[in-house]
Amino acid sequence: MATTSASEPLQITREPDLVHLRVRGPFDLPVARAVHELIAQIMDENGRCYLLADMSQLDGIPNDARRYVGEWHKTHTITGVAVYGASFATRALATLMFHAVRIVGRQQMEMEFVRDEADARRWIAAHIARTHAATGGHDVRR
Repeated sequence: MATTSASEPLQITREPDLVHLRVRGPFDLPVARAVHELIAQIMDENGRCYLLADMSQLDGIPNDARRYVGEWHKTHTITGVAVYGASFATRALATLMFHAVRIVGRQQMEMEFVRDEADARRWIAAHIARTHAATGGHDVRR
């Protein structure tokens, strides 16, 4: 379910336990709130949620959005994050933000930077398989 058009600053596609995010421009506070509200809804429905993020057109993450994401993660944990299309500078900024999230969050969150969407989806599928194998074939809901 795409909630916005491809020409708008935010394009979100919802899958059963995944949010596919494409941001054009800054990941500002309104974008952060919209994304995290959907993630929380999916987590409530499914017990888990992955984030698949296209950062190829991301233009920064303002301080208020970083603070919001940090606060949100004090009470929520995304199952895993696969990022693709990020420049070196964006990877550095996102890495710092995710490290901060891990520090304030209540559980460890796994994140991986990959080349493209196909690699990101493979990483998520492998993460699901590892989690499934580690629990003896039982679905673990957080």
